[in-house]
Amino acid sequence: MRGMSVRTAFRVAAVQPPSFAGAEEHRNAAQACAFVDEAADASASYVVFPEGYPGPYSGPMENDAVARLQERARARRVWVSAGRLEPGSTPDTFHIAHVLIDDRGEIRKSYRRVQPNHPVFNAYLMGGRHHVLPGDELMTVDAPFGRIGMLICSELFVPELSRILMLRGADLIVAPGGGVHGPTRTRLTDTWRAVARARAAENLVYVVVTQNLFSPALRGRTCIASPEAMLAQRDDPGIALADLDLDRLREIRSHYYDEEILSPPQKDNQVYLCRPGQSHDRRPELYGELTRPQPDAFEYHYERRGLDTWRAEYEKIKRRP
Repeated sequence: MRGMSVRTAFRVAAVQPPSFAGAEEHRNAAQACAFVDEAADASASYVVFPEGYPGPYSGPMENDAVARLQERARARRVWVSAGRLEPGSTPDTFHIAHVLIDDRGEIRKSYRRVQPNHPVFNAYLMGGRHHVLPGDELMTVDAPFGRIGMLICSELFVPELSRILMLRGADLIVAPGGGVHGPTRTRLTDTWRAVARARAAENLVYVVVTQNLFSPALRGRTCIASPEAMLAQRDDPGIALADLDLDRLREIRSHYYDEEILSPPQKDNQVYLCRPGQSHDRRPELYGELTRPQPDAFEYHYERRGLDTWRAEYEKIKRRP
């Protein structure tokens, strides 16, 4: 990292909490602090919480639990990523944000989700009261254990976003997820983990996925993937831990897939469980179509249609049998 001494090995903790919503949301703060203590006791350097956790996600903004996590991060000397809503530029508007807290308790960055869910779904999440706006900036942050790239939830399913973070030097991409709603989403655990493995392998980065569990009946999707393997995963509430190795990351980035074929056989030849040098294989002059607007894309700047429009759509969905 520029101007920073970097540890080449560190432990990350991906937290899958039994989350509370609505009137019970205030209970998340104490629970989150306990998870920080548990992760620190397990020698984790970085603790990643899910989207919107500990909040606030639906309650009043003065119930901001992040301040309490700043105190715990400082006391336990760990870095923490935590979720909350942040006020938008106009009344009744918010951003879905994930803040990165360093081991001194300072907020280094706040990433605002650039591709939120469909506005009708966000109206459902907010009970028709609020309007979720997209952020407009991808971000990476230097930490003592590498460069962190941040996404939120289903943004991991958009490969272009992870690729940009890789090109900006990310060693680790975190993708904190929200809850699980509906019959399709409850069956996507294996798909989520496959996507995490794919993003890790194609970009030669580590990927961390977390998720809220609003019901004990749900199967979680929390996982930690390297370019070569699934390092940890968890279905039930708790913490998934994994040791990450930046030296290994540099090793697989600095070699090429064809080297072992072109080089004379050696007894100590390195064996890779991914395609080394994958991130160097690029033809950006062919990718221009990715930057052009598509006719079937969501209109993320929902304010152009007005909050009342999305409230009306939400009310229609609520009335369905």
